[in-house]
Amino acid sequence: MATVTATVRRTAESDATRQAWADLREQGYALVRDTDLGLDGSREHFGSRYFGGEVLEADHEAIHKDRDRARDVIRYEWTDARLSLAEHPTVTISNRGGYAGGRDHQRVELLADPVAARWVEAALTLVSPEKRERLGTFGVNFFRTRTTVVSGPHRDGERYCLVYVVDKIGAGAQTRLHVAADPDRIAFRRTLAPGDMLLFDDEAYLHDVTPLLDTPTSPCRRDAIVCTVNYPSTYEV
Repeated sequence: MATVTATVRRTAESDATRQAWADLREQGYALVRDTDLGLDGSREHFGSRYFGGEVLEADHEAIHKDRDRARDVIRYEWTDARLSLAEHPTVTISNRGGYAGGRDHQRVELLADPVAARWVEAALTLVSPEKRERLGTFGVNFFRTRTTVVSGPHRDGERYCLVYVVDKIGAGAQTRLHVAADPDRIAFRRTLAPGDMLLFDDEAYLHDVTPLLDTPTSPCRRDAIVCTVNYPSTYEV
């Protein structure tokens, strides 16, 4: 397994990250651009390395019939502003998405890739310092979807969720956050563009995405990285 340790003080003190912390405290979600976090070139890298080859495999047919997927789980530890990362031994998902039991997916070890490791550091830094667990796990899912992105408003059952759009062809795919206490009330709605990164409190909101729609000239497709900042009980650390 690959291991990386990095100091993230410079990123934590950036204007974009401080604004994300304020938004997360005030409204329970934050929207940032990858370039504002110093992640220039990340989309192109992810697109060619993970979405452009043979990394993805068909998702579980009982869950999503027209979605391809790969996954990683990373163990993290905060010591003040210093972040240590290591690959977690397993990527098994248990009792999620209406599917009872465990299931495994094609694994990618992101920490062996310096660009991906830097992206993980930046993503975890979006959680404001007072809301961070000192020790935990971060689930990273690569999804290519073609029609139905999700089955409806839902929670992932973790502490925070993060959605990063790498590429999108076609119309539709509007992301919505429904207030958990009043699901008919939508606090956020936006069609995320490539480069948008949305972090939100999974306890405060149900989230969904409207279907993708073809254009007259091309079939639709959405490549996204969807992550969870997990509860301490999700994986043994």
